[in-house]
Amino acid sequence: MAAADTADRLPARRAARRCAGLALAALLALTGCAPGDDDGAGTSAPDGASASAGQDGDASADDAKPEPASEQEAADVVDQLDLGDRQDQRMAAAAAERAASFGFVRQRAATDEEISTTREDNAARLRDASRTTVEPSECKAPLNALDFSPILLDQEEVSRVDVGAGSFTGTGTVEVARLDGPARQRVEKHLQTVNTLLTDCSEMTMTVTEGDSTVDYVLTTEKPDLSDGTPAQSAITWTRHPASDEENTLTAQVLTATTADSVVMVSFVGQQAAGDKEFTIMAEEIVAAAERAG
Repeated sequence: MAAADTADRLPARRAARRCAGLALAALLALTGCAPGDDDGAGTSAPDGASASAGQDGDASADDAKPEPASEQEAADVVDQLDLGDRQDQRMAAAAAERAASFGFVRQRAATDEEISTTREDNAARLRDASRTTVEPSECKAPLNALDFSPILLDQEEVSRVDVGAGSFTGTGTVEVARLDGPARQRVEKHLQTVNTLLTDCSEMTMTVTEGDSTVDYVLTTEKPDLSDGTPAQSAITWTRHPASDEENTLTAQVLTATTADSVVMVSFVGQQAAGDKEFTIMAEEIVAAAERAG
């Protein structure tokens, strides 16, 4: 793919998107974004990449994995993001370049306005939690707490890049944030939340009340098969589908890692291949690239 062609595929639209860029929030986004909204699966997809669930759901990871890009092509993609030279931006750029090298060359960086909107959406979901019931009931608190990502931290130095590819029905996201004491405590709490869900809440039913109607969803969680020496300190794969429509399944895999002064989260959300080992390996490599740039 020529650099000019790559640039043509990069998104020009910069309008703030509701429920943008949070793979974990996609679990709960149905309480804040109706199906069919701009970001279908509760995530922000680069133009030309789809975040809708249920399409090509049975496609294998081999089918979903894009063709690798050359080093120069990957570098050209990231140059278009114009991220800046803060540490979080350098780490996000390095992660984005590694993602591009795997073939995720459709990329866009979140604006300050989009990050602010994402934080507002998160607060709104927390306020609307009463519209959702979860069985087993003891899983509701950790499920709500799972609605977290680095850009939600009360930090100024945060970055997010969304990545996509024509072969993958969904989107990937890289988020990086600098950590101080309170922020690190919140990240540690998130890591504990993931462990709780993996241990005690491997299958849940979530009922969402919308006006006079209710909709039931089945949620599952499991730990991805991480590589030896993985940089990830936390990892979770989850699926969500309407109780009456198992074929319409949304799958996400999320890896999180912390360094001395930063947190990195890499996710893929969309078709079922997002939870496969090949996507685990790519996510690990993307996390490692971010850490090296820190």
